[in-house]
Amino acid sequence: MSIAKKIIFGILILIGLFIGWIIFGLFAEDYEETKFYNIEIPDKLNFEKPIESLTNQQIDSLEKIKVDNEKIVIIGDGYSGYDFYMWHKPTEKGEIYIKAYELTQNIQLSEWKLSTRTKNTISELSDNYKLYEGNTVIDEGTFENYYPTRFELWFKSESSGIEKKLTEKNYVIDGWDR
Repeated sequence: MSIAKKIIFGILILIGLFIGWIIFGLFAEDYEETKFYNIEIPDKLNFEKPIESLTNQQIDSLEKIKVDNEKIVIIGDGYSGYDFYMWHKPTEKGEIYIKAYELTQNIQLSEWKLSTRTKNTISELSDNYKLYEGNTVIDEGTFENYYPTRFELWFKSESSGIEKKLTEKNYVIDGWDR
């Protein structure tokens, strides 16, 4: 076999491997998404869908809400993503952020993206509850295929590094199609 034929044969093998890798990746991604199709929502639990959007006036009014404990409100959908509104009384320096879990299988959702994009650093302390915000998409699932999700508000202490869950709220959400 001549050198030219060997080079062409090698290039064809590389192209074949590349195409195979792409096809495998697509099937693997589809398989992962099927975990979130047709999940039955338990009757005994009360779930609400997030409101899809707020007006600017409604968003401004969130600042004025009086709360007496930690609270999470989620607005949005799987297509445009979710906005996270978190109320916390900052009595210690650290960070607050969101974690989410699909309820029937207890699968953590968009772990890095969710905690990173909802993270708020607490550097000023207060005796009052303050509003913090974040937003991101939830990768798992697909449009219009709703599944039950537990959103948790977490605090990580700057001094000790210890994490603790502050509150949680259940919603029925859909994911983001790629």
